[in-house]
Amino acid sequence: MKFTKKDFLNAHLGKIQIDEWIGIEENDLLHHTQVKSIPKVHVTGDLQYDGSTLVYSNLELEGVMIVPDSITLEDLEVEFDTESHEIYSFSPIKEEENEEDIIVVKKDTIDINPEVFQAVIYEAPMSITRLPREQYPKGNGWQVISDQDKVEKEDKIDPRWEKLSEFKLDDD
Repeated sequence: MKFTKKDFLNAHLGKIQIDEWIGIEENDLLHHTQVKSIPKVHVTGDLQYDGSTLVYSNLELEGVMIVPDSITLEDLEVEFDTESHEIYSFSPIKEEENEEDIIVVKKDTIDINPEVFQAVIYEAPMSITRLPREQYPKGNGWQVISDQDKVEKEDKIDPRWEKLSEFKLDDD
């Protein structure tokens, strides 16, 4: 979704409403993430032009992403619902003036696709599985455990320090 400065000048009060469905199936950036595809994203919100150089985006994103199961590597659908807020500028900004992260656009055209992509990727789970715990893989002397499983620790004395326990120290 791309918008030019002319679009904002022609819009009522410099505000463009957005209500679009998009999908991200094949993308080079997806190859570097946990996300396999983003078949549907409903993007709603608005882009507000301040009349001089800045455009403020206020977007709400909801949809589904496809991620691999952390254990079986099967495709899982994960729903997400998030927001994104960015500031774009039609004119260059000096770095010392750029207190906020302002995106300087080229050729007076704002492309909000990278903003949408980044917001969705941030919502991707680090690990996810649909397997019940009793079906987690295990083998001879090993098993996959969850961070929610209780693990009993045995207090073993390091054999290198074991000889020191024979000495009686006076704490008086």
